[in-house]
Amino acid sequence: MTNRVQPRGVGPAAGDFRRVAVAGLGDPLNAYAYSMAWFNERLYVGTTRANLVMIHEHHPDWLRIWPIKTPRDFYDLDFRAQIWRYDPRAMDWQRAHVSPRVTGRGGQRVPRDIGYRAMTVFQGASDPAPSLYVSTFSPARAQRPPLILRSRTGAGFPPVSAPDTDPSLNTYRVLQPHRGRLFTSPTGRAGGNPNASGAAIVLECLDPGHESWRRASALGFGDANNRTLFEMASFHDHLYVGTLNPETGFQIWKTDAARHPYRWTRVIVDGAGRGKLNELAMSMCVFGNALYVGTGIQNGGYDRTHRIGPAGPELIRIHPDDSWDLIVGSPRVTSEGWKTPLSDFGPGFNNVFNGYFWRMGVHDDWLYLGTYKWTVFLPYLDLDRWPAAARSFLHRVGVEDYARQAGGFDLWKSRDGVHWLPVTRNGFDNPYNYGVRTLQSTPFGLFVGTANPFGPQVALPNGHGCTYEPNPRGGLEVWLGAERMAPTDTSPARNGFHARRARPDLAVEGAPHGVIRNRHNGRA
Repeated sequence: MTNRVQPRGVGPAAGDFRRVAVAGLGDPLNAYAYSMAWFNERLYVGTTRANLVMIHEHHPDWLRIWPIKTPRDFYDLDFRAQIWRYDPRAMDWQRAHVSPRVTGRGGQRVPRDIGYRAMTVFQGASDPAPSLYVSTFSPARAQRPPLILRSRTGAGFPPVSAPDTDPSLNTYRVLQPHRGRLFTSPTGRAGGNPNASGAAIVLECLDPGHESWRRASALGFGDANNRTLFEMASFHDHLYVGTLNPETGFQIWKTDAARHPYRWTRVIVDGAGRGKLNELAMSMCVFGNALYVGTGIQNGGYDRTHRIGPAGPELIRIHPDDSWDLIVGSPRVTSEGWKTPLSDFGPGFNNVFNGYFWRMGVHDDWLYLGTYKWTVFLPYLDLDRWPAAARSFLHRVGVEDYARQAGGFDLWKSRDGVHWLPVTRNGFDNPYNYGVRTLQSTPFGLFVGTANPFGPQVALPNGHGCTYEPNPRGGLEVWLGAERMAPTDTSPARNGFHARRARPDLAVEGAPHGVIRNRHNGRA
């Protein structure tokens, strides 16, 4: 049994974190802790699987060597997204849900959901109590729009609505409660970019289980270059929305959502004066009396389609009166005058390999910020076109050695939003943990869910190409940070990973919610 942690006000540091899930919860194909929520005294984690295989399907020439072994046919792998539930007291994981299969294009049986991209606790008008709502990611071959799932107890996740009936849309990235309504926006389109829907509209619903969703904004807020409404937050009695705009940089809009049709006010334009190098508003978090916005360039900090980057992300702080500060970034002249980073850090905390500020969260009165970092890809890139100085440095230190030592995400924390301390700068000593995908504050501590698609086999480059070897460090991880945690050894049971794995007969389609019944100690 674990005891509740009593906050002391200094926030978990590196030594206060321990790993509570390893190797994709026993299945390295579980690559991303895609979504996370605290509900009914349990942590819920939604996954996507084999993300690098999905990327290879659409961009096979992106890398000189592909980092993981890919199947001959995309659907030779089981891509059905999963939802896992963690009891911090018992240190016990259960698989609560597995996506069903549906009949897709050509009569092929395919997953209905290949990812659970957002989770939130919300009480709709007809819900007897707060419920857990989940947005889905649909594969192109399913030929059906993404859904909103709801669980009232955490034991079942039936679909309750589809915000849009367009089957070419495939995902919703955000679910944001505000003024008793639930808001979202389409994020991707099937067969295209999962970050650019071309349907940049705000959708709202008072009761997702019984009412239709309705439009709450104009398309792109009247700007066709706003390709997606990427992130949302509720701050100072207003709903804030951040866009993806590859032409002029992200925009921030807000509304009080008091009376329909809503009046929207533009708060920030032109990527906060940095232009397309601040292509999108990647993350938002309310901290103190301000809204923090983490920026980025899609596709890992280098948008090849629009030839943007690579460049490090910035951190912007917005005040209730719409004025804003540059916290991390490049000094420059803006429409509000001269801006210099108050933290004295340049883009990416002075690291160009940080492609975006992926997630932020507040715990114990500290603001935490996690990055996506692409250092681990260096051994697989064609470096011939890199600047001579960069090539010389990497050859001198060794590309593989540098990727291994400097790889892995950054996690930073700040007590005042200006002065920042690193928690880890190497993915908790795992270079394959290339991103902090989720952060969740709970009474038991701060949970960190990673993005790690480098399993179950990883490419080891050699002079003739590469060999693929088993990677015990591949697959998503979940870490729990709480002050004064006792040191633990690396065995999975003592590291909080005591999973209930499915018997083969329970893992097949039709098993009730994919409940995992028999215990074993999963190992990394």
